[in-house]
Amino acid sequence: MSFLDLTGFAHLTGQRGDATAAALAETMAVLVNRSSRAYGGVPVKWLGDGVMLHHREPAGAVLSALELVVRLPEAGLPPAHVGVASGPVVAQGGDYFGRTVNLAARIAAHAGAGQVLVSASVAESDPPRGVRFVEHGQLPLKGFARPVRLLEACRA
Repeated sequence: MSFLDLTGFAHLTGQRGDATAAALAETMAVLVNRSSRAYGGVPVKWLGDGVMLHHREPAGAVLSALELVVRLPEAGLPPAHVGVASGPVVAQGGDYFGRTVNLAARIAAHAGAGQVLVSASVAESDPPRGVRFVEHGQLPLKGFARPVRLLEACRA
């Protein structure tokens, strides 16, 4: 599971207006759809300036996220930040639920602009070629009893 959010979208909306924000959101949707599907994923839930995605494999989620943090600003959108977690989820009514979903959302909230943070389980799974993981430390995350080990995904 992954969550992608745009940084500063509300500020941009205030500066450029609602029509521009809607046009940018449409551009984001096209790019996210294209990238996620190319890497075995699908957007699940649109959240205005963000999206929840499901990928069959953690490597696909990482590759898509790394592509999007580059392509979205190139398309005139604010920088994105992404959180990725792997593990069991419950699929119900076209949506996904569970601890893994919550973890991906919490990780995304800690990522900075242009950054892709992942859980240890993502980094320890079959790593995608051309990607390295840099320790980001153990962070306390809301709703999790113990600190969670996070790593930053970077192009090698």
